[in-house]
Order: sequence, then structure tokens, then C-alpha cells
Amino acid sequence: MNKLSNRLKAIAKFVEKKDSVVDVGCDHGYLSIYLKKVINVKKIIASDINQNALNSAINNIKKSNLDIETVLSDGIKDVNLKGINTLVISGMGTSTILHILSDSDKLKNINKLLLQSNNDHEDLRKNLNKLGYYLEEETYTYEKGKWYVTCKFIKSDKKNTEETLKYGFLNNKGYNQYLLEYEANIIKKIPFKSIKAKINAILKYTQLKRTISKTK
Repeated sequence: MNKLSNRLKAIAKFVEKKDSVVDVGCDHGYLSIYLKKVINVKKIIASDINQNALNSAINNIKKSNLDIETVLSDGIKDVNLKGINTLVISGMGTSTILHILSDSDKLKNINKLLLQSNNDHEDLRKNLNKLGYYLEEETYTYEKGKWYVTCKFIKSDKKNTEETLKYGFLNNKGYNQYLLEYEANIIKKIPFKSIKAKINAILKYTQLKRTISKTK
């Protein structure tokens, strides 16, 4: 079995043996194989919108001699979610993830969402809260020069604080420093003549720094 990347291991840590999972956008199928072979989940379906990617997953699954269903699907549109309680979606942007999750009828039995978006994490958190999911845990993984944010949402009437929706849990010093440097670079790039934009960027940086200091 191919060695699982650290970013995918971060997702796998939130999966339990009792879970029945759909790996949306499974790519080569490495995570699906790991969840079945190592965690031995109750059920796993590997799906992808791209036939070539799915063929790669099918070949890898065959080599692993595992019972994993594969489905060609645009998100979860053509996936039978009967008996499924967990969705994994990674390697996509927030707008694509929200589009996949826009069909509320398909989500009625989904109690856990493990999402690893490439961008706009604040937007992701806020929209998932509106869909009835609570951000229970969030981890940060650095791999090949990039930070990956893994969110565990559970179906719940509970609501996260505005601060959590905006920044996440801020429990990783390396990621916190990355966020501060990112906002500082934005300030540097704004021309001095754009006074309002400069002030707003400085205020945003100051608020982030204050919030991080409170988490220590």
C-alpha cells in the first residue's frame, strides 16, 4: 500500500471503525484504502468526478484486495448514501465543497463531515454552521511547503463562537505564525495611497494577533 501523506492522515485520525464513509474526490484511492485496511471502517465508497482518477483508484483497490465500492459522480449526486454517516471531502476549494453539500436532502443522515479545503476557511466554517454542523475539532498539517486545515464537523444544534468561525481553534503555533505573516504581507502590498484599505488590513492583523495571544 502506498504511504499515506500527512495531510490525508490528518483526515484519517477523525475516522472511527464504526463509520460508513464516502471519500468524495478520492483521486488515487489511497485514503479509501487506508480507511478500510488500517481502520477497518464499516463501509467505504470511493467516488470521483474524473474517470481517469477513478480508474486509478479502482486499480489500486484491486491490488489491495479490498471490498471498496467505487462510483463515478459529480460530488455526491450519483452516490447512494443509504447507511452512510460520514463524508470526506478534500483537495478542493470551499466554493466547490459548499456546492457538493448544497443538497440538504442528501445530508439528512450524514452526522460527520471531514473537510479539508484549499481556501476560504472562514467562509466554510460559517456556512457549515448554517447547515446545522458544529466545528468540533480542527487540525493544521504542514506538508511540502503548504499548510492544510482539516475540519471535523458534527451535526448539532450547537453553534460555534464568531471568533472560532473566523479563525478556527488557533491551537498550532506554526500555523498561527503563518496566518500572521500572511496578513502582514497583505499590509505590505497595499499602496500607501490606499489609506482605507491599509487601515482595514492593519486592523485585521491586530485583531488576529490579539485573538492568538488569548489562546496561549
